[in-house]
Amino acid sequence: MEIRDLLTEVGRLKGEIDALRPIDPAQERRVMQRFRLDWTYHSNAIEGNTLTYGETKAFLLHGVTAQGKPFRDYLEVKGHHEAINYLLDFVRQQQLLTEAAVRELHKMILVEPYKVDAVTGDGRPTKRRVIPGQYKTAPNHVLTSTGEMHYYATPEETPAKMGNLIAWYRRETDKAELHPLILAATFHYQFVAIHPFDDGNGRMARLLMNLIFLQYGYPPVIIPTDKKGEYLLALETADAENNLDPFVIHICESLLHSLDLFLRGARGERIDELDDLDKKLAILQKKLEVNDKARPEKTAQSLLEFNDKFLEPFLSQLFSQLAKFDQFFARTFFRVTLYKENIPKNTYYHHSPVIYGIANSIREGEKPKQIEIICEWSDFMADELFHLLFTLDIYLQRYSHKIIGFAHNYQNEYSKVAYYNEDNDGELNQNLASLQAGKGKTLLKGRYDAFYSKDEIDGLILKITNELYKRLEQKTDE
Repeated sequence: MEIRDLLTEVGRLKGEIDALRPIDPAQERRVMQRFRLDWTYHSNAIEGNTLTYGETKAFLLHGVTAQGKPFRDYLEVKGHHEAINYLLDFVRQQQLLTEAAVRELHKMILVEPYKVDAVTGDGRPTKRRVIPGQYKTAPNHVLTSTGEMHYYATPEETPAKMGNLIAWYRRETDKAELHPLILAATFHYQFVAIHPFDDGNGRMARLLMNLIFLQYGYPPVIIPTDKKGEYLLALETADAENNLDPFVIHICESLLHSLDLFLRGARGERIDELDDLDKKLAILQKKLEVNDKARPEKTAQSLLEFNDKFLEPFLSQLFSQLAKFDQFFARTFFRVTLYKENIPKNTYYHHSPVIYGIANSIREGEKPKQIEIICEWSDFMADELFHLLFTLDIYLQRYSHKIIGFAHNYQNEYSKVAYYNEDNDGELNQNLASLQAGKGKTLLKGRYDAFYSKDEIDGLILKITNELYKRLEQKTDE
């Protein structure tokens, strides 16, 4: 489709939105929340941020963080979110863009100084310190997809070129002759061509482009991660052919999508995409495929190695520590169950001998999917109605293991979980499941080839025994 036809469609949708103004504030807040979330997630993800869409949403809306994700990734998400707020205030106050505002925006998205990988003029790898809000102090040229070097403005040229770009933007704003789409897309392209900062130029280009759209009453344009290749190719094509049309068309198509989304939201219609779930599942599948290729599958060999390197030393020490609680109770019940496929194999041991039972089971060719450990202490010496329970479930999944622990204490004339139910597995498991529901804590999860140091094993056991001791101490102090 020609740019002229695309602009006609942009005008039609913009007219429909304007006809609905004033838009219900609740509806506008709802659709803008979607835009802010999409904008922050996709713009950061394009640059390598590892947070998923769900993790970005949980962090921005509820302050929830995921384990194992770099702290820097959360700083970037938080900074980008604050930068959007800054732009919205900028638009409400009807301010015009200045170099000072550009540098302030850069400070927001990068938050604090850090180092990035770089290459010296003679091709040697090095590190470069990035200072938020400061123009680059060294060349930041890059290799294109064709393997050729693309040259940006030099550090010496950057201040003058940025001054010229801002002056051009203000002149064109005063003249009001360029369509906002052309103005915004051209500004984005020229900003990237200068590449004024040591890092964060892509996010800055998209922020400043969207500032122009917002100033003219348009919704922000989102470049989704699955369109990253097309987006970068359009920029490279504009460089190679000295023709901005492909890039303008790419931005225009994204603007049409945003206008359609905003229009649906303004009407109070559904604003989630019909194919959102398909996209998310496709991304999830790709991540799983990548992860699956990189980690060992559960086999007899990987289970034996996992048993020798972690399970045996962990359980040996754990059972030794759990046995120390026996002295405070009249009776102790201990059971280990190995589950393989759909057939439970119940094996009763007491403390350390269970280790050899698990290892032998694996050596006999079995691949257990779960190891369930139950330890219950009944008739506390200070109160015979007090009972203490601990369960540990070790799930041996296809590509990883997970350990969930559960501790519970209760007052009862009879032990309602284990001791008096030794001969009735159905009742035992049903009662135990009702107690455990939603209360177990994930203590450890990882790959079968993960290495756990003695300190890590000690720390895990300390976490378990401290929880049991705390419950015992509380009862003693009553």
